[in-house]
Amino acid sequence: MPFLTEKDKETSPSGHDLSEPGSGHSSEQDTPAPSPRISPRTDEETGVDVDVDVDGDGDHLTTTPDPLSEKRAPGPPNGGSRAWLQVLASFFIYFNTWGLVASFGVFQVHYEADLLRQHTPFAISTIGSLQSFLMVFLGCFAGPVFDLGYARQLLWAGSLLIVVGSVAQSFSRSLLELLLSQGLCIGAGMGSLAILGVAVLSPWFSTRLPVAFGVAAAGSGVGGLVLPILFRFLEPEVGFAWTVRTMALVALATQGVSIASMHTPKTPRRRRAWVDRTAFADAPYLFFVAACCLIFLAMYTPFVYIQGFALARGAASSKVDRYLLAIMNGASILGRVLPNLFAHRLGGMNLLVVAVLVMSVSALCLMAVRHTAGLVVALVFYGFSSGSFFSLQPATFAKLTPDRDYIGTRLGMAYAVMSVALLFGSPVGGALERSVGFSGAWVWAGVCLALGCVMAAVSRGMASGWDWRKAT
Repeated sequence: MPFLTEKDKETSPSGHDLSEPGSGHSSEQDTPAPSPRISPRTDEETGVDVDVDVDGDGDHLTTTPDPLSEKRAPGPPNGGSRAWLQVLASFFIYFNTWGLVASFGVFQVHYEADLLRQHTPFAISTIGSLQSFLMVFLGCFAGPVFDLGYARQLLWAGSLLIVVGSVAQSFSRSLLELLLSQGLCIGAGMGSLAILGVAVLSPWFSTRLPVAFGVAAAGSGVGGLVLPILFRFLEPEVGFAWTVRTMALVALATQGVSIASMHTPKTPRRRRAWVDRTAFADAPYLFFVAACCLIFLAMYTPFVYIQGFALARGAASSKVDRYLLAIMNGASILGRVLPNLFAHRLGGMNLLVVAVLVMSVSALCLMAVRHTAGLVVALVFYGFSSGSFFSLQPATFAKLTPDRDYIGTRLGMAYAVMSVALLFGSPVGGALERSVGFSGAWVWAGVCLALGCVMAAVSRGMASGWDWRKAT
C-alpha cells in the first residue's frame, strides 16, 4: 500500500517539484561586448529571478521561476451559481445517506412489531449498524478514488446501489434478506456517496465553507424528517413493500438532481496514496478522530430506541410516538444551519465542543423523562446539538488538513476508523436496553458523548491554543 510522505506533498498537481526551482533558456549574441557581471535580481512584476552574465562568448540570460509564484493558484470561487449547485448536489447526497441512517429507527420499530418480531432488538439493529458501518468504512476507499478524479463514477455507482437495494428490500421477508438488501447493498451505495457530500464542496468554497457545509448537511435532517413520516403514513395504507418502493423512487429522483448538478474540477489522474502517512504524526487530527469515534459510538442510540422507550415509559401516546424521530430530525435541520452562520466569528471547533456537551447532557436527561413535554424538550436539544456536530465536523476535518488535495484521503482514513464505532454503537445500546433497561442505554450514550467532548476539546487546544475566546 503506498504511503504519502512529506516529499510527496512537495510535488504540485501538475507534476512539478516545488522544492527545485526550474531553469529557463539561454540565448547567444553575435557581437559580444565586455561588461561586468550583473548579480541576480527579481523582476517584481513577474516574480522571476533574472541572471544576466555577459562574457567574451556572448550574453547569457537565465530566468529562474520563483518557487513561491509557482505555488500560487486561483483560489476557490467561494460562491456563484455553479458553486451553490454543488451544495444542492451535496444536500441530496446527505438526504440519501445520513438521512437514511437517521431514519432507521422507524424500521427498527416496524421490524420488532411485525416483520421480524421473532428476533431480538439487538439482532434487528445489526441491519442498521451494517448499513452505517459500510457507509463510513468504504470512505477509506472512496476518498482516494475521489482524489483521483472519479467523483462522477462514485456518484453513479452509489445512486444505483441505493435504488436497487431499496427495491430488493421491498421484497425481503427475513433477517438475512434484509441484511443483504438494506444492510449490504444500500450500505455499499451510501459508502460510495458519503465522502462526496463532504469533499465535493472544498474546491468551491473558502471562507463560506462552513455555511456551505451547514446547508448541505441539512439534507440529512430533511431526510430524517421526511422519510419516517412518509413510512408512517404509507405503510398502513399500501403495506411495507410499496412503501419502501416509494422511498426508492424518492431516492431515484433526488439522486438524479445530484447527478445533474455535480461538477468537480479536473485533476491529474496520477497515482495517489491510500494513506497519508503524515496524519499519524498530526496530534490534533488524531485526537479529533478519536473524539468522533466516541461520539459515533453513542450518537445514534437515541435515534434508534427513542420510540420504543416513549411507548414503554408511557411518555408519549402512539399518535405522538410516530413523530418523535421527525421532531429530532427537524431540530437537527436548524442545528445544521444556524451554528455555521456564526462559525466564522465564534469558531467552528468551539461550537462543535459545545454541541457535543449539550448532546451528552440531553442523553442523560432522558433517564428522568416521565411526560411528553419533557421528552420533546430533551429531543429538541438532542436533535439540534447532534445536527450542529454533524455539520461542523467536515469543516473541522478540512481545517485540520493542511493540503486540500488530500482532503479525500484524510477523510477516508478517519471514516475507516469511525465506521467501527458505528458498527457496534446501536447493538451495544440494544444489549444494554435488554439487560438493564433504557436507562442503561442512555447512560452509555451520555458517557461516550462526554468523553468525545473532552477529546474534541483537546484537539482544539492542540490545534489553536487554549484561549477559548479565540475563534477557531
